[in-house]
Amino acid sequence: MFKGLPQPDRNRLSAMTALVALTYTLIRIVVLPSLQTEFEIVGLFVRLDINTRTMMLALAAVITATGADWLIRSHPRYDQHQSSLEHLVIPGLAALAAGAILTRLPEGPALWIGVPLTAILLMGVLLAEFIVNDTDDPRYDFAAVLLKTLAFTLLIGVFFVIRSTGMRAIFSVPVIFLSSGAVVWRLQRLDNQEGMRALLFAGVIGWISAQIGWALNYWPVAPLRYALILGLLVYIGNGLLDIQRESEFNRARWTELVIVGSSGLLAILLLT
Repeated sequence: MFKGLPQPDRNRLSAMTALVALTYTLIRIVVLPSLQTEFEIVGLFVRLDINTRTMMLALAAVITATGADWLIRSHPRYDQHQSSLEHLVIPGLAALAAGAILTRLPEGPALWIGVPLTAILLMGVLLAEFIVNDTDDPRYDFAAVLLKTLAFTLLIGVFFVIRSTGMRAIFSVPVIFLSSGAVVWRLQRLDNQEGMRALLFAGVIGWISAQIGWALNYWPVAPLRYALILGLLVYIGNGLLDIQRESEFNRARWTELVIVGSSGLLAILLLT
């Protein structure tokens, strides 16, 4: 059905995915020197510990983002004078979120299943980013929906890891701001929002999410509930931005927002 349409280089895609999966595996084998430093910010004592897990996860994210750029630029419809930065957000987030979860799985069947599933996830994200280079591609709508779904799923995963690891507010708040803002910016650009407006909207949603995350940090909220609250907030904020951009009333968009919002609230109240 899609014969003749642009396809990513399979060798590049598989080699890059295998390299990232290998990086996750090496976290359990390689032991790198740890870097510990202590400093004070506005009267608050902060201790920073950079260990093997931190460095290898960062390496996995860098490899994925670099590979995504390499892959995207090979698309025949890619404008070489255009920045590819927006195409790196979701792949990089996928590498970080999936890797953070993988490294906390005990050795056994869960890990053996998790590594290939993560590889499939990364391949799917990279393939979708490759496709959305061309809005005339008949696969575009499906790829865009896939990217949006994965973006919110991965963002919830990041929030879950933040809470479950007990990250201090001085670190968690900037992470929430950056991850939320980056996802909203990517999704706004995916919907063809103008660059500076997309950046402004992303900053506003990121700032609001960070403030709520700061408040929740001092409440006894379970990790899953914490992640769902922040994820739902970002989803609703992004949905309202989409509605605001449209010149006429869109019943389908409002219905989607109400249904997903109501379902999310029920999940927060009943499943956490």
